[in-house]
Amino acid sequence: MTKHYAVLGSPISHSKSPLIHTTIFNHLNTDADYHSHEVVDLASFLNSKHGLAGLSLTMPLKDQAFAVANELDFWAQRSESVNTLKKTESGWAGYNTDVFGLRQAANLLTFQSVAVLGTGATARSALAAFQDSNLMLWGRNQDSAKDLSKRFDASNQDLMAALSADLVVSTIPGSALSGLTSKDSRHPGTLISADYGTDAYQAGTSFENATSGLEMLMWQAVGQQRIFTGLGLNAPLPDEEILIEAIRRALDMTK
Repeated sequence: MTKHYAVLGSPISHSKSPLIHTTIFNHLNTDADYHSHEVVDLASFLNSKHGLAGLSLTMPLKDQAFAVANELDFWAQRSESVNTLKKTESGWAGYNTDVFGLRQAANLLTFQSVAVLGTGATARSALAAFQDSNLMLWGRNQDSAKDLSKRFDASNQDLMAALSADLVVSTIPGSALSGLTSKDSRHPGTLISADYGTDAYQAGTSFENATSGLEMLMWQAVGQQRIFTGLGLNAPLPDEEILIEAIRRALDMTK
């Protein structure tokens, strides 16, 4: 019997999640499909749509998914953000694989200071992911930035200080990020942007190095599939190294 999965959010038409997950299903020879749905009210969607085995959640639904889940993994609890729902007999189990995705994206980087840009659900995941580093936070909403700084033991910094960190993790839209970074300025660290669009790419040119947001997207999706298959987040999928290369080719990524 075919299992049904989907990514939900708004806007969603740009999402590359269906391509990634379909590539994984083909690799695993799994009888499953994966679609995208424009959704702004998660509870209403779940009440009207049945038969889904698992879901990926993007903005603005990660907080709503946290509220919907009747059980939560460690990182979902720590960040109060859920980007993965798996159907269970008692409801929905909520997971956070954004933390995993960010850590994998930064796996080969050397850094001591990490600055997170933004104060939303993905920012909380980034703060949780790099909580053992010298952690900084900048946000346009100063009240939220102060609250999150205290919660994750991060220093609340001005923009220029944040942009000077060894690793800058942007969780704000690429258009906003490009407006904050000047083509004439040069930032010494590495940028990872959760937005993988053209604007984020342009912003990355003002940094010494930049890691594509597709890297994070790919790894958080692999984490979701580890959960969907029942292996758990810490157990690799069969022939995962071969799978990663297949996903890179599908996304037209270079190493």
